Amino acid sequence: MKLSELIRRKEELLRRLLPVSVQQLKIVRQDNLTVLLQHLAVKQRLMNEFEAIEEQLRPFQAIPPEERRWENEAERLETERAMERCAGILEEIIRNDSTGMEELRVRRTEVEDQLRRVRQGSRVSVSYEKFR
Repeated sequence: MKLSELIRRKEELLRRLLPVSVQQLKIVRQDNLTVLLQHLAVKQRLMNEFEAIEEQLRPFQAIPPEERRWENEAERLETERAMERCAGILEEIIRNDSTGMEELRVRRTEVEDQLRRVRQGSRVSVSYEKFR
């Protein structure tokens, strides 16, 4: 497969992944772990496709850009623009995922603090009962 075709496929896939990452962030903010896990299973299939495309692109990465052969200048320019669009979309996906991960970490810390307070309250209650 040609580099230009692979880049087009990568861009199409990233365009499908972007709304998935936006939805994932919404689900995280809704604090619905069950739905999040289901959503991540769907996302994983797309990520597997992404990894397959990246694997097919590896041989092209070994070729310096100035040595790559193109059918014409228009194909080269369009592939270059598509690569730039891919980078922008991927950056947005990564930003969404990072934000979601940070929000999950904050939520986990809040839950840990709540559990710690419940345990401490339980200990105080048990100690108090001993003195009654």
